[in-house]
Amino acid sequence: MKPPDAIIHIAMLSFAFSRPRLAEWRGWLPPLALALFMFAALTALGGDRGHFYRPVANHDFASAKALMIAENLSPRHNFLLALQIWMNEDGGFEYDPYGRFPIGGFALIKAAIAPFVDDIAAKLLAARLLMLAMFSGAAALSYLATARISGSRSVALAAVLFAFSGFYAIYHADMVFNEAVMDMFGAALAFHGMAVFVQEGRFRQLLLKTCAALLIGWHVYALLLPFIAIGFGGEALALIRSALSSGERMKATRSAAFALIRSRYAVLAAAAILFGSALLAFNFANEYAAVAGRGERISLTEMPSVDSALRRFGRTDDYDGKIGTAWGDFFLRQFYRAGAALAPHSLVRAAGYGFSPLEPASPPLAPALCGAAAACAALGALAFARRYRILTATAILFGFCWAIPLRYNTFDYQHIFEGLPYAALALALFALALAGARRLLNERIGEPFGRGLTLAAAAVSAPVFALSVFQVGQMDRIPGEAGREKAAIAEFSAIRKTVNGKRVALSPDIVRFSRGEGYETAFFLADSFLADDGETADYAVSRHRDESFGLLTPDNRFAFLYGPTDMSELYRAERRWLESQEPAARSAFDVHLKGDTLRYLKSPCAADDSLMRRDSFFLHVYEAASAGGLDEFHGENFHFEQGGKVFDDACMMIADLPPYPIAAIRTGQYVPGGERLWEVFITPPLDADALAAYESAYQEIASSGEPAARAEFDLYLDGDILAYLKEPCDESDARGRFFLSVHPADPRDLPADMRERGHESLNFTFAPPLGAVFNGKCMALRR
Repeated sequence: MKPPDAIIHIAMLSFAFSRPRLAEWRGWLPPLALALFMFAALTALGGDRGHFYRPVANHDFASAKALMIAENLSPRHNFLLALQIWMNEDGGFEYDPYGRFPIGGFALIKAAIAPFVDDIAAKLLAARLLMLAMFSGAAALSYLATARISGSRSVALAAVLFAFSGFYAIYHADMVFNEAVMDMFGAALAFHGMAVFVQEGRFRQLLLKTCAALLIGWHVYALLLPFIAIGFGGEALALIRSALSSGERMKATRSAAFALIRSRYAVLAAAAILFGSALLAFNFANEYAAVAGRGERISLTEMPSVDSALRRFGRTDDYDGKIGTAWGDFFLRQFYRAGAALAPHSLVRAAGYGFSPLEPASPPLAPALCGAAAACAALGALAFARRYRILTATAILFGFCWAIPLRYNTFDYQHIFEGLPYAALALALFALALAGARRLLNERIGEPFGRGLTLAAAAVSAPVFALSVFQVGQMDRIPGEAGREKAAIAEFSAIRKTVNGKRVALSPDIVRFSRGEGYETAFFLADSFLADDGETADYAVSRHRDESFGLLTPDNRFAFLYGPTDMSELYRAERRWLESQEPAARSAFDVHLKGDTLRYLKSPCAADDSLMRRDSFFLHVYEAASAGGLDEFHGENFHFEQGGKVFDDACMMIADLPPYPIAAIRTGQYVPGGERLWEVFITPPLDADALAAYESAYQEIASSGEPAARAEFDLYLDGDILAYLKEPCDESDARGRFFLSVHPADPRDLPADMRERGHESLNFTFAPPLGAVFNGKCMALRR
């Protein structure tokens, strides 16, 4: 027999013996195909996957924090969960512990990024792809559980795709953090175990999946709470009724009590509590050892993780007298989050609603969606057998059970990812609605019509998901941000290879490199150890470029590496340079434009200066040739501690400007919820990029067709944008104040204070950011 023939015969024989096993695997093909489709859609349509940080504070801060913890996770530090690690001059370590989460999620991130030793871009991409894989895995597990409950693969497919098309799910799909997609995967794993247990009684599988989910994060407790309460309560009620109806009540009561103690729901609760406590005990033991290593004696409540947990439950006064969200506002926020989860993002956008993650109150659509969902739940409940209602109730209550203990955290906009568990609510209600409609059509018209409805829903759900991914992927993007981030990551990769394993002093202005509060810089330089910037270290990294201090990276743009350097001398050199220049604006701080940064300098100044204790600086940057007007800008708030330095008798800070042509800058300081303490308005000179942006916008508008009106200026109307163009033109043609009055078709559309005069005044000055004079042309864009 020839070798190829032998191979064919062996393959045929293997196939014949494996046919039953292949039949078993056939049931896994749909969820596998679903996961691959979602992963492909997220990577192809979800934005620029070649860079890591989105220009959204939530992603920057949380993702950088999780990556930093994962990089620091190693046997050398007893697997301590630590945000940052310092090495003192004696070679000893000091830690910033972060042990309030289980170790499993961070271990997974570590496993994904560890192979790429000094390639920061590859580490970032590996971590993001891990999150997308877990997002797709959560969808596959949700499909398997929903198919078991509903008895229909098309119902499960449509419900999963619709539920995972919500804003919160897609927006956080690649957020590298255990409280987001990783916990979503863990909850889906535990829920699948619940479905198998309810259907087949496989309790050991439920226990194993619950413990695996707890290794990743704590969300599974919010899933277990309703499941155990309903299941245990149902058993207790049945046993009580049986005891009351028995002739020997005392004996029946004792038997009922023993039966409840041995209840699988009670065992599940005990196992989850014990396993979670063991995980926390491991973290706390490590954390206590790390803190004790500093020579400090602290109580249990002073440990960082315990203090953090107390703050999350409102048991400290760290919120400046604001203990959580008022109940009315809290419930309104939950309506908003539930509504945003219930509506596939592409359908919401098509209806003209823009669910914003930072919107403090619920738009009218959200309560309406919740009311409609409740009606669908009542209708769809008829589709399920009595024993499956515990699963649907568990999924519906999951998000709310997670939100209740976090009421003290919900006023912080950075925690919008806490809306992610409401995807389970959406999943349950979509499945209920589709299953109920299918059953109704089967009974009233015929089975082909019911099957056709769910098949049509499944077919529609795929493009709805793909379009939602595309639309969310285009949100919050800053022109040029990706290129800048790639360049900065390349610079830090080169620095990392040089400083690997040595002590590095970081200037506070490095914290302002990105919006991750410094964690991303520490992640970039992991495997080195941070030194206090007042100590002499092996290397120093600063945003200040000065060749007289042994500069090792003369070609860098963002971060500059020096050999052993007194960091204070770098601060003084930067101050001398700033004081030798005329500032762009003067106020409480002198504000300087230096390259693609703003530099703030105040002298004399001290750490106890009242302005240093104020909460927020603001920075509003207006893009050259943008059509938004004064109400549209790239805005950012930050604190002095995020990049500021007090030294000698001066206070100095840096802020990065976005990498697009800039028309104007407004910056200053304010009291949150109160007055502005000071502000300045800066109009930078038009550079080549700004001139090109204005010229391109001018030519595009001028070639769009005939103007809507001609006068001293040609006026073009495109949607709600009014463009003023003139050529030739100079500064004298654009003097004074332009008036613009808008008369609506129905005066009732105006605000109450404008209805008497019948129009709205949008007068403006022909100056950046609204207008510019350039290359012998004048152009203003007014919304």
